[in-house]
Amino acid sequence: MKISRNWLLKEYFETLPSAEELADKLTFHAFEIEETVPVGDDTVIDVKVTPNRGHDALCHRGIAKELAVILNLPLKSDPLRGQAILEPKTEKLSVEIADPNLCYRFSAALVEGVKIGPSPEWLKSALETIGQRSINNVVDATNYVMFNLGQPLHAFDADKLSGDKKKIVVRVAPEGEKFMALDNKEYSASGKDLFITDGNSGALLGTAGVKGGKIAEVDVATTNLVLEAANFNGVSVRKTSQRFKLRTDASVRFENEISPELTAYGLKSVVDLILSIAGGTLEGYVDVYPEHVNQVKVSVTLDHINSRLGLSISNSEVEDILKRFDFFYQKNGETFVVTIPFERWDLRIKEDLIEEIGRIYGYEKIEPVVPSAQKPAGINKRFFYADKIRKFLLERGFSEVYTTSFRDAGSVELANAVASDKNFLRQNLSENLKEALTRNSVNAPLLNLSSVNIFEIGTIFNEEKEVYSLAFGSWMGEGGKKENAAKAFVEETKVELEKLLGVALSGSMTSAIFEADLGALLGKLPDPVDYENLELKISEATYKPFSQYPFILRDIAVWVPTSVTQGELEAMIRGEAGELLVRLDHFDSFEKEGKVSHAFHLVFQSYERTLSDSEINEVMQKIVSKLESNQDFKVR
Repeated sequence: MKISRNWLLKEYFETLPSAEELADKLTFHAFEIEETVPVGDDTVIDVKVTPNRGHDALCHRGIAKELAVILNLPLKSDPLRGQAILEPKTEKLSVEIADPNLCYRFSAALVEGVKIGPSPEWLKSALETIGQRSINNVVDATNYVMFNLGQPLHAFDADKLSGDKKKIVVRVAPEGEKFMALDNKEYSASGKDLFITDGNSGALLGTAGVKGGKIAEVDVATTNLVLEAANFNGVSVRKTSQRFKLRTDASVRFENEISPELTAYGLKSVVDLILSIAGGTLEGYVDVYPEHVNQVKVSVTLDHINSRLGLSISNSEVEDILKRFDFFYQKNGETFVVTIPFERWDLRIKEDLIEEIGRIYGYEKIEPVVPSAQKPAGINKRFFYADKIRKFLLERGFSEVYTTSFRDAGSVELANAVASDKNFLRQNLSENLKEALTRNSVNAPLLNLSSVNIFEIGTIFNEEKEVYSLAFGSWMGEGGKKENAAKAFVEETKVELEKLLGVALSGSMTSAIFEADLGALLGKLPDPVDYENLELKISEATYKPFSQYPFILRDIAVWVPTSVTQGELEAMIRGEAGELLVRLDHFDSFEKEGKVSHAFHLVFQSYERTLSDSEINEVMQKIVSKLESNQDFKVR
């Protein structure tokens, strides 16, 4: 929420500290501050209002109230105190709410004889300072009051509504009904979206709590207004906003659920402002409020406050804080019975009040106390054996992986999938490990690996419950012999793990991947009595960044006299290959008829681009030419 320091001074305070000091005070007692930004002769403070305070603090009045309490400064006036009586009534306008569970209150005013034009400079400047575009005096007035008090408002051109007696109906629009919004885009109702409609013609005037429509748009020819201040179901507004992909300042406030009591204050405020800057006369109000919100009272004792905060706050200090909040309270002995202001929906139980008292008193005044341990903490069996297995597999040459819990098929489907190909929960770890082995085997030549060995300890899901599972697998190359070697290694690992744990591992072997129910295995293992040394020896090798571009693999073998060493050949190859050669591995040699054959793997890769076969073919030809320039060398 962007807050203008000048706005705070104009509406609420005689004097204020600097914006930086205000930001510090808010940070330590209420909200985080994103930034403070100078804007002309003003400073904007970007306040990160927490979700529990979206009811009251997404506006200048809410932040002003916080500062008044924190700084112990009086407000010049508080527009939300006192009564907001919507009088006189008018017979020229009526309102009907079809479903009171979706619209809790709808207040409206009919204003006649206004003159649409540019906003006065102070109003235009106030809105532009916080990043809002000035439109005209009436629309700007509705926006100003929303950012000032937190109540979204909307203005309709009354003459664009049908009939002599204007009628507003708040209803759910049938599926497929079309709506043209103020952004000149057409939207189609889903059959679940709440709309404000012309009760005489049935036309859709605006999505409830989200966006106004073109039909009754205020323009330069407008002279008569229907002003709306309503209160809508937050869940309904959020779902409509998501369906239409429309997130507005109004929808954000309704999603956070504001009090229905606020509509009267917002409506009276915007009527007064419009009459002062656009002229006209107030014909009267209409207010439909099916079920009034009851006033909430919360009781808390001084002992409870101090025991929860770990402090020794006195009665007088508690009373001082309650007075700074302007909370009405009664005191019975050491019990405070506090009447909660209508806008503070976050205060419902005594712990809420204690938090308010604590943050204003200052959490920094709470002395840290080391809790006394009544008995030694027990050893977590699951963590203990998971670490024991992890250490064993790591020392045996396995690497741990963490794979996704989401799959494109399975028996447990997600209600809200993260993606179209991730709408089920995994039923095993083996499928993920198989995919991981395939992906990692591609890089084996680059890393000079003859095998890839990985494991995962994690949760899998069936229709009945979650299962704690262990899986480990190996890849040693393609072909029957290599695949059998990988399977034998996994089976040998399983046997060694059984020896370590002292129990048999029952599970499934899929190719060269073994998976077992680790949760069931824990029940067969003895309870640990002491922690073991599970530390691993960490290599001192430094990290080297890897390239995001693919590598190219080439092999070369050359006959040379026995007097020529492997190192001499490697130096000749590196000299011709240049910087693109990132790995050179000798993998075979044998002697025949007085000569020796040396074979090498060459891995080429760039940190800047994708290499082409033709580029590497030229490099290989240079290497061959260099080697065969010696008459005693012969490339095979």
